[in-house]
Amino acid sequence: MAITPEKQLDNQTIGRPEQGASFDVKESPEKAKTKEISEREPEKKEEIKKETEKKPLFRKPKVPVLPIKRAKDEIEVKVEKIMEEGLKEAFEKMSPIAQQEFKIKGEETAQKISQLLKKTHIKVKKIFALLFDWLKMIPGVNYFFLEQEAKIKADKIIALKNHLQK
Repeated sequence: MAITPEKQLDNQTIGRPEQGASFDVKESPEKAKTKEISEREPEKKEEIKKETEKKPLFRKPKVPVLPIKRAKDEIEVKVEKIMEEGLKEAFEKMSPIAQQEFKIKGEETAQKISQLLKKTHIKVKKIFALLFDWLKMIPGVNYFFLEQEAKIKADKIIALKNHLQK
């Protein structure tokens, strides 16, 4: 049995409402508010937009904050001397930007180590971890060499602490 074009049209329109029928659609509260806003004066629209806009929580400073130079104590100076031993070649091979980052991180590390040395109980693992993290900034150096170098420098720093106690 073949389907004629008339039957095909009848099958497509089954279940669909007639074109003349109307439906009542309820508006959501949000749409009702936007409708009210559109009916208001243009000045009030701008005020409402300003109120509904989200303001940023944080603003980036326009001027970069420069670190404040502080006086270094005797222990920190000696720790820095121990840290810089044997790294002259690697430091010179770095780009100027990398050199600055390495220097800043080294000064921070020396400060943290000197604070650890001022305490009564020395945490060697923490000193080693600080040195190792700092040395990892050197590009193209073997991981095991960095561990060895950090261990040597940590031992020298512990010896410095023992020498200062006497």
